[in-house]
Amino acid sequence: MQLLGRRAVRRWLAVGLGAVLVLAAASASAQVSRRDVPIVAQPQQRFNSGQDIQPIFEGWTRNEDGSFQFHYGYLNRNYRERPNVPVGEDNFFSPGEPDRGQPTYFYPRTNRYQFDVHVPADFPRDAELIWEVTRQGSTQRAYGWLQPEWEIDVNTITSNARTQFGRGLDELYTNLYPVVTVEASHDTVAVGTPVTLTARVTDDDLPTPVAERDDSNPRRRRDPTLVPPPGAPRIPDNIPSYTRPTPTRNHISVLWAVYRGPADAEFEPYGYQEWEEGMEGDGWTSGTLETTVTFEEPGDYMLRAFVSDAMLISHAEVEIKVTAAE
Repeated sequence: MQLLGRRAVRRWLAVGLGAVLVLAAASASAQVSRRDVPIVAQPQQRFNSGQDIQPIFEGWTRNEDGSFQFHYGYLNRNYRERPNVPVGEDNFFSPGEPDRGQPTYFYPRTNRYQFDVHVPADFPRDAELIWEVTRQGSTQRAYGWLQPEWEIDVNTITSNARTQFGRGLDELYTNLYPVVTVEASHDTVAVGTPVTLTARVTDDDLPTPVAERDDSNPRRRRDPTLVPPPGAPRIPDNIPSYTRPTPTRNHISVLWAVYRGPADAEFEPYGYQEWEEGMEGDGWTSGTLETTVTFEEPGDYMLRAFVSDAMLISHAEVEIKVTAAE
């Protein structure tokens, strides 16, 4: 009886201690904010909205005069929301001029090499140029500096942006960036009124054409167990992945996007528009492409044209003031 009593006491002590630990854990977890949990610890979580923006320092390149270019991009952790964070206390550079040409309208997910900042030749090797963005109470920074390991070149940029399309390094290093001028049919327009955007592009005779990809031949083999059978229902996904437009493998192509502004705009055609027969130019050394944009909300907009020669990307901007519909 005495042994049995001791066992019973131990059992009840163990149960009581377990209950205390469970309650303590529940209490602790209830006090943990999701923002205190590192992103790496929640790899399966995706969010349509409500997340912050991480500025990215992509690296630095040398200029012929001894100065430098600091390259920046960003990660918008939302899969759908496109926040507008105007230049100011929530979107600025330091030290010095807070406006360095950074975007204020952020497209979903990773957007690399969005802009660059000119840095003088006498920029101190231990100094930093910091881009800071605050969104949803979360402040994130990108630190630009002349650390030797962060020096990049055109091969790094095209490799990360996946715009080399299998062409050789000799062609890459001799290719010149396309030159583009842009204009809008109106600099002031009412909501709902279409505006014609024109991009005029000139380029050298590089790159050379490559074979178009055969979409019927998958680039990667998928294990048969991962391929759904014909007619199988699609797995529901309330947070679909965002697909960023990519340049075409051949010819000049142009992508228009909102770079600064209060809301999105509707571009027609959407995505990278490839030069086609019947357009001005030959599609390689010259080309003129037109796009239509329509706004749904009033405000001041800066639209950016990303122009690709099928390897390197240049950009130019137009500003449009949108008024309320009459």
